[in-house]
Amino acid sequence: MKKKAIGSIVSIIIIILLFTVAGINIIVDYQWFSELGYISIYFTKLLSIMKLMVPTFLVIFIGITLYYKSLIPNIRKLKEIVEIDKVKEKKRFKIFLGINFIISLFFSFSFANIYWYKILEFTNSTKFNVNDPIFDKDISFFTFKLPLIQSLYSSMISLLVLLVIATFIIYIILNVKDKINNHFDRSDKVVNFKSMTSGITSFAGKQLAVIAALLMLVISLGYMIKGWNLAYSPRGIVFGASYTDVNVSLKFYKVISIVSIIFAVLIFLSILFKKVKPIIFSVIVVFVLMIGESVAAGVVQQFIVNSNEKTLEKPYISKNIEYTNMAYNIDEIDENNFEIKNDLDATGIKQNKDIVENIKVNAYRPALEFYNQFQYIRYYYKFNDIDIDRYNINGNYNQVFIAPREIDFEKLDENSITWQNRHLSYTHGYGVVMSKVNSVTSEGQPDFIMSNIPIENETDISLENPRIYFGENTNDYSIVNTKLGEIDYPVGGENATNNYEGSAGISMSYLNRIIFAIKEQNGKFLLSQDITSDSKILLHRNIVERVNKVAPFLRYDEDPYVVINNDRLYWIIDAYTVSDKFPFSQPMGDINYIRNSVKVIVDAYDGTTKFYITDNTDPIVATYAKIFPKLFTDLSTLPDEIKAHFKYPQDLFAIQSEMLSKYHVSDPGVFYNGDDIWSIASDVATIEGDEVKSEASYVTTKLAGEDKEEMVILEYFNTKDRDNMVGMFGVRMDGDNYGKMFLYKFPTGGTIYSPMLFKQKINQDPEISKQLSLWDTKGSQVQFGEVLIIPIGNSLLYVEPLYLRASGENSIPEMKNVIVGYGDKLILEKDIGTAITKMFNLEAEGNNNSSNNEGIENNKQEGNLNSDYLGKLKEAYTNAIESQKKGDWAKYGEYINQIGKLIDELSK
Repeated sequence: MKKKAIGSIVSIIIIILLFTVAGINIIVDYQWFSELGYISIYFTKLLSIMKLMVPTFLVIFIGITLYYKSLIPNIRKLKEIVEIDKVKEKKRFKIFLGINFIISLFFSFSFANIYWYKILEFTNSTKFNVNDPIFDKDISFFTFKLPLIQSLYSSMISLLVLLVIATFIIYIILNVKDKINNHFDRSDKVVNFKSMTSGITSFAGKQLAVIAALLMLVISLGYMIKGWNLAYSPRGIVFGASYTDVNVSLKFYKVISIVSIIFAVLIFLSILFKKVKPIIFSVIVVFVLMIGESVAAGVVQQFIVNSNEKTLEKPYISKNIEYTNMAYNIDEIDENNFEIKNDLDATGIKQNKDIVENIKVNAYRPALEFYNQFQYIRYYYKFNDIDIDRYNINGNYNQVFIAPREIDFEKLDENSITWQNRHLSYTHGYGVVMSKVNSVTSEGQPDFIMSNIPIENETDISLENPRIYFGENTNDYSIVNTKLGEIDYPVGGENATNNYEGSAGISMSYLNRIIFAIKEQNGKFLLSQDITSDSKILLHRNIVERVNKVAPFLRYDEDPYVVINNDRLYWIIDAYTVSDKFPFSQPMGDINYIRNSVKVIVDAYDGTTKFYITDNTDPIVATYAKIFPKLFTDLSTLPDEIKAHFKYPQDLFAIQSEMLSKYHVSDPGVFYNGDDIWSIASDVATIEGDEVKSEASYVTTKLAGEDKEEMVILEYFNTKDRDNMVGMFGVRMDGDNYGKMFLYKFPTGGTIYSPMLFKQKINQDPEISKQLSLWDTKGSQVQFGEVLIIPIGNSLLYVEPLYLRASGENSIPEMKNVIVGYGDKLILEKDIGTAITKMFNLEAEGNNNSSNNEGIENNKQEGNLNSDYLGKLKEAYTNAIESQKKGDWAKYGEYINQIGKLIDELSK
């Protein structure tokens, strides 16, 4: 009795603990969703699970109970029970009900938790208004309804199989138990196959026959599903139904589906009339048909299709091309034949000086290295990433690099990573660093226009609140408004402190302190004297984790980017609607449909998170909006200043470029032959580096017929297995032109330099190659930036920045030269302005054009500076950098002021 009592107490304690943990998680989630303004999302999920769980529980519980009751007479018969002990019988039934309750609860909760969302998609589906070519069903059937039908089918199969297994287990246990109790002869077998077969038939024959009939009905549904799934068949040349699928497999599936329904009725009748042979006959016929389909499909494919593949598969290839282009949103591209005339001259350069002035000579990776070495300010800061964007700075359209400075706990000294420091003191990052992509300093380093702490700002972009409480690297909770005060930024050898004034956070009432102490398994929530009633805890501060918590059904871009607006910082996260159920569309990875239908804006200071629908033509996001009507905010309420920073996402563009390399072909015959397959251009990072697939570039250009420059994203295509460029694919993103695609197709008769071919051309130039080899053998390494191929009029301008990295562990590459290519000419110069001036003979235009030349030149020319002032500037700059490295911010500030005074004197 004592053992039973102890066991009961332990069980009760475990159940209480489980319910306590679950309850605490529910309370915390409730408070967090309420604080964020998305409590309706939380309740939609919770109520949907409950609505589904209750009827599912009742069906499972009642079904198992009825099945068990149907077995009781057979159990009595098997055990040869003549007189029923009602007390024991009642006790056994109570035990059964308890076990049944736990099983039903577990399976109903699991079922509801898995399928609640699929059911909501099913009931709220939005039509695509496009039908598949085989079944003539709207695409919404495949994307929203078929997944649920398939899941229910799998569940029914599993349930029926479990009932069969449970029946056998009950019979075997009872049979073995009786033999043991009867002290059977040692020569007897515990389980004899023949006796077991006859025994199970007499024990539960009717029940198993009913299950067999139900199984036939489920098989009928399964073969209907198999027919619909032929829309994703991989059998043919392309993804989607093939000739064999439609003309053989589909016909067999229809027959099997109809026959299975007939045989299900036959089995039910056989049970009523106690006939066994019809049941066996039904099972054998269905099995033969299944085998027959496989054999027939193989024969037709091998002996008919493979010999006439191009002709027979042509209509299915055509549908694959059409539906793939539709699914990846590459069916409305403005295609143009780009006839290269190379007629660009000095006049053309001056007319397009805005394009030339925004040519990117800074490369992403070297810039990130420099930012992290010279702008982290304190060792606990880090630049996680650099993003490219465009701003109107002092009245001019400029492309810039921008990077937020975030907290990095990994860089703290091991002894400094205390609970107080991690969660109460080091709560936020500070500010951004910004540099122009089109210019570098005289040392070849990024030319900062926004830098340091406090922020030194050379632009007219106002940033009054630079604090970053929510970011890419903020992976821990923070408790703000404590007695400690939060470390804000360094001032000399000390730190300025700050108290959080934002709206985010859950109040640290004493009850909440208890809740979080249990949740985080940390008593410091209760023991800390620094936490007050005014303190708040900020949860889910990593912005990608944050948006996933709110809307896990969206897929998020790997590269959020920060923008400045209204004196503070905001994050923009691209969110995608995806599916792997778009008929006839070629898969890429785990998807075959994608849209960038949502932009998420997260306030870096107070964590306000808003979802905006940017593509109202997407049926998937329309379905989400029906399910969660309060999730999305009207795009018209978003300030135009933030919309102006929307970028076409690089991840999506990479997927579309990959698909376009093959699916730019519309003729199924040409597609089958593979005559016109492209590949994304390759590139190399060093002189003797390995080839890698080039990354798409954000560039500023002026497209044909447009009157102003704009930022676009570009990718270059080569012919397959060759480096000759055949196409340039781009997407616009400024203003009303956002998302408009264009494709320039180049003549195939001659050589058009791709990035890789241009690198080869550089290496083959005697003078340039000699200079590169000389640099590369003098203790430095030559590194290439990305090749930019910029269309200007009917010409292509090639730009390749060159970096030198000195030997040494902490050396940073510096942009020292630029190679400009046009036509057959190559120019190597120390800056882009000088190279273009030399390439197009701008100096010959005379002094009247000096203002234009000044606009083109992006780097300060040392020859125009007084040598005395230049020496003082260099000395002050060197001293400032050294002070920065030592953390002597007082001296650093003195040298920066000295540099400012020297510049003022020079300007006079």
